[in-house]
Amino acid sequence: MPWSVASPSMKILRPVVHGGAGVTNLGIGAEFRTAAYTELHLHTCYSFLEGASSTDELVHTAVAHGYTALAITDHDGLHGAMEFAQACIAAGLQPITGVELTLRHGLFDADSGPVHLTLLAETAQGYANLCRLLTEAHRTSPKGAIALDPACLPAHTAGLIALSGCRSGEVSRLLDAGRDADALTAARLLAERFGDANTYIELQHNLALGDTRRVAQLATLAEALQLPVVATGNVHYHVRSRHQLQDALVALKHHETLEGSHQHRRPNSEFFLRSQQDMAQRFSAYPEAITNTALIAERCRGFNLAQRGALGYDFPDFGRKPGGEDSPADEVLAKHCRVRFEDRYPPESTPTELREKAIAQLAEELRLVSKHKLSGFFLIYRDLQELATEVAQDVRNQTAARAASALPPGRGRGSAVSSIICYLIGLSHVDPVKNGLFLHRFLNEDLQSIPDIDLDFAREIREELILAVYQRYGYDHAALVCNF
Repeated sequence: MPWSVASPSMKILRPVVHGGAGVTNLGIGAEFRTAAYTELHLHTCYSFLEGASSTDELVHTAVAHGYTALAITDHDGLHGAMEFAQACIAAGLQPITGVELTLRHGLFDADSGPVHLTLLAETAQGYANLCRLLTEAHRTSPKGAIALDPACLPAHTAGLIALSGCRSGEVSRLLDAGRDADALTAARLLAERFGDANTYIELQHNLALGDTRRVAQLATLAEALQLPVVATGNVHYHVRSRHQLQDALVALKHHETLEGSHQHRRPNSEFFLRSQQDMAQRFSAYPEAITNTALIAERCRGFNLAQRGALGYDFPDFGRKPGGEDSPADEVLAKHCRVRFEDRYPPESTPTELREKAIAQLAEELRLVSKHKLSGFFLIYRDLQELATEVAQDVRNQTAARAASALPPGRGRGSAVSSIICYLIGLSHVDPVKNGLFLHRFLNEDLQSIPDIDLDFAREIREELILAVYQRYGYDHAALVCNF
């Protein structure tokens, strides 16, 4: 079918003013007032100097609007993805993990400069591929100019759903430049990378100049290629009034005053999280664009980043590594604990009541650890502590005060000191039984996440210990990370 912007079968989206001054809707249809809509293009404050609302603000607003699912698509990073997923689960929403990825140039136009592409993780494999793409983008880009070489895409598309992007997407830019045929080719190349079933033409209408024309052209292009369309809001803040902060953030990002940053700022205050009814009304000429948001949300339902085991990761079974003991991790951990138990609680010098309490607590902790499949987790920490001991022996002068005092190279803190397992395998110097510490904040029957064990190491061994960890586990299995 020949492609034409002026296709007579095209449903043109036209602004129609209803009611009082300043109230603008786009083809309101009563049948869409209760349509289910899922926002699939949303930026939190982890889109640094772009997103003007916190995760909690966005999630609470979505709940107030009656959303059942919500996506996060921060710029070139998953920094806030776990926080977002956990907040969604706590609020009864289905979290969808995604990214607005910057490509160094378009798939069609190698001279286009950076363009945007929206990617959503449908499966755990998709999330893994998203991580790979982001890692490659950050690894090969200068600071402050993160962008991915499009040549990296084909090897990492499985499990991902691609939306063609915002106004800065390649397809939209080509249409805005009057290069209709090139836009068609760019969209076709995108579909070739991700597959027709996983490629959607993204429609955004924020009442900015050119939006009506662009949406109509994108819909016609999608029809020509037989690709589905999907509506998104390009959300940058949770309520309209927050646009003032967003303007200030963008000005700060570009080292400009508010007046001087006009060309970089959003054209209006329409980039907030709208209600489902508002979005259905805005895209009433394209009901399938609203319906497809719910279909995409349903496709992504099988992957929840906050759900334990979502990534298919199992802690290593130290008892079955080559050259190791032929025993499962539960048995290895229990053996280490029982050997050390006799040193910590010798029967000849430990009060009977204290020893019996310690025996009971150890049995209970080992049961909980086995239930939650955490033996390998504790054995990793024991391995790190032993490695730190080896490094400390090599690094420290034997006449140094710390070496002479026989103090451990590192010690745990926080809720982990309430665990007798941590005490026995050397992660804590505090006897939790003798001191009557409360265990269940650290380890309990209904544990939903991995326990938090903080180990502090002396500064004189830190650098050598980091190198030793890389050598022990391999550079592909160890990393330095930071918290925000």
